[in-house]
Amino acid sequence: MEAKRKTDLAEGRAGISRKPPPPRFGEAVETFLEWSRTQHRSKTRALHEMNCKTLSRFFGEKRVDQITPEMVEQFRLARLHEKRKNASDGSTVSPATVNRTLATLRLVFNHLEIKSPTRKGMFFDEHGLTRVISVEEELAYLKEASQPLRDVATMILQTGMRPEEVFRMEVRNVDLNRRVVFNPFGKTKAAKRLIPTTHEVQEILQRRSSEAKGRWVFWSPARPGQPEQPDLRIKSVRKAHDAAVRRAGIKDHFRLYDLRHTYATRAAQAGIDVLTLASLLGHTTVQMTSRYVHPTDQHKHEASEKLEEYNAEKIIKYVQSVSGSLQNSLQ
Repeated sequence: MEAKRKTDLAEGRAGISRKPPPPRFGEAVETFLEWSRTQHRSKTRALHEMNCKTLSRFFGEKRVDQITPEMVEQFRLARLHEKRKNASDGSTVSPATVNRTLATLRLVFNHLEIKSPTRKGMFFDEHGLTRVISVEEELAYLKEASQPLRDVATMILQTGMRPEEVFRMEVRNVDLNRRVVFNPFGKTKAAKRLIPTTHEVQEILQRRSSEAKGRWVFWSPARPGQPEQPDLRIKSVRKAHDAAVRRAGIKDHFRLYDLRHTYATRAAQAGIDVLTLASLLGHTTVQMTSRYVHPTDQHKHEASEKLEEYNAEKIIKYVQSVSGSLQNSLQ
């Protein structure tokens, strides 16, 4: 009986069997992406696919149980020093990009129901990675910006729209009489909103709407020698943006999205309350809006001067009231 029991245990016939070996990371990625295609929007799927390609370069041949926190730490540091793809200025991958890749890595392990080797402390602090451009930089940048970049940048600077919202703007959603643009899409209900326009933005929309040959305000013209396709829209102005930054002599790296942060900061400095600003930006919470507002040094100095004036007025009023009380008591 003992021999029979040992034989059954060895051959896996006694309710105890060896677990199959964990999959290799490349196999795990394929399973995750197949699941992602049914669960995520196209933009999110594309982001995960891009991140998985990057992760596979580092971990593709390893089994998932062989990937340790130390390996992930080596990956994030190595990735941070890689040159940004198609960057003519030699800039490296941003911490925010590394964070998005680490987030995808964590999702891959969560999908496998295996503890992820990523740790909370591995994510870079993104506070301060964005910046507000100065008026001088704005004028120099717009002067060197070619079309349609100049119109796109002006739209973002004066309405706070996301770049993707500008690219996907349809002629039918532009109301020139009411001076508003309706944005019908977004991850949240707050993103779907009416956006008021300025006089300069109104001129851009009127001109581009009249020139549009299809549904898109920023439609993509055909290349020389090719037939026009009105249904194609502009999806990126990355090369034009980098070229304009270089020609303008702006040394500090900034993204097109930083123009949205510039709008939010200037709006707050102009006195727009945070609830209204959150609605304009399409944010669900005011906490998210606060991340977009970056007080400049000049604004801080002005705030300090206002506080100084306020305190001085308080002291003067107090001294005057005390003097008045003394005079009344002497009389």
